[in-house]
Formats: sequence, structure tokens, C-alpha cells
Amino acid sequence: MAGTASTASRTSAMAEQRLDDEIEQITHVLQEVGPTSRDRLEQAVGGRSGGPGRFRRALRESVRESRTKGLANGSYAPTDGPGRPDGAPGAPRDER
Repeated sequence: MAGTASTASRTSAMAEQRLDDEIEQITHVLQEVGPTSRDRLEQAVGGRSGGPGRFRRALRESVRESRTKGLANGSYAPTDGPGRPDGAPGAPRDER
């Protein structure tokens, strides 16, 4: 049975990595283009090809991690939240 647990752990880790990659892709698109409607964002990251609910989950996690923020009009925008890497496009620069 030890082999079964290992396979489940590996599968779970791979799924988490895919989710992280999808969140990063969403963040990158928003940093490049700025505020974007949900539909255009989904199209830009190829959200329909990932399977049912995958884009929705990645977008929800992106907001939860403060990588993106939802706007009142149903669009999404990048944030300067803690998940944003230093030196990312649009990040404040220290030009001393």
C-alpha cells in the first residue's frame, strides 16, 4: 500500500504545481495589460482548455493570495500584494 500513497502524493503535488502555474499566468497577463474583464482574461490564459472549473479556481486563488483583485465592474486587476515578486512590471521601483 505504500506505493499507492506515494502516487497520490505525487499526483497532488503535480496538481498544486499546475494551479500555481495558472495563478502565475493570470498574474502575468494582468501585469502586462492592466485591468481586464473576466472573459478576456480567461481567453488570454486559455482558461477554457484547462477543464471545467480550473480557470475559476485559479482566479479565485489568485485573488485570495492578493495577486489580483476583483473590480466592481466584474473585471480584474493586478495588485501590489505580498504575492507579487520584486521587480515585476508595474511594481514600484527604488531609484536611488
